[in-house]
Amino acid sequence: MQKIIELKEHQSAIIERRKKQKKRNIITLFIILGIVLLILVYVQSPLSHISKVTIKGNHFETNQYYIEKSGLTVGDSLWGFKKDQVVQNLEKLDFVKQVTVERKWLNSVAIKIKENRRVAILRTSNAQYYVLENGELLPGRIKPKSYELPILLNLHDEKQRKELVKQLMQLSPDLLQMISQIEPAPTKSNPELLKMYMNDGFEVRIDIPKIASKMKYYPSIIAQLNQNKKGVIHLEIGGYYNSFKLEYK
Repeated sequence: MQKIIELKEHQSAIIERRKKQKKRNIITLFIILGIVLLILVYVQSPLSHISKVTIKGNHFETNQYYIEKSGLTVGDSLWGFKKDQVVQNLEKLDFVKQVTVERKWLNSVAIKIKENRRVAILRTSNAQYYVLENGELLPGRIKPKSYELPILLNLHDEKQRKELVKQLMQLSPDLLQMISQIEPAPTKSNPELLKMYMNDGFEVRIDIPKIASKMKYYPSIIAQLNQNKKGVIHLEIGGYYNSFKLEYK
């Protein structure tokens, strides 16, 4: 008799567990269906589409220019684009160094631009260009404040220009602003010789590959010279000074 009671209790427990499991399965199914339904509603709603694209860090071009180049359009699916593709679209521009792209809550996209630094201005007979840190030229209107950058004259050789930019990039901003103009002064024995016209009235002769290593001493060199007697500082071989009168006699 005892065994019969225990068997019935065991069967009742099994039935009860099955009911609970069935109930849990139904609840889980409803949850899954609810999630799917929410996703479907979200995908069809404006919240899943780009409402705004923000651009930060740009100086060369407008926000609208970068948005157009990114390939993104307001109204597109927020999840229908690849961030890597947007980065690739923008980083192929000569004046762009680095790009980061983020999807923002609720439905906007933030693009941060790091542009190549402007190192100098190249002046030709009929145009002026920004010279960027990667050696590329950027045409456009030169802003007045930009004339604090060195102006490159008659520097048509692209290889030399890129090597010059590489050297100038290693100078401090203060030292770079001390340079007014740079132009080639090649000789048969030294095709990379340059003339640098300084804002303080001195002139420097130097080889392109030596600019970074030798120009850093320029402030200490002129501190030892008579500021009323301007002249030429030769840094191509060793270092010495000639007055303009002696240099150009």
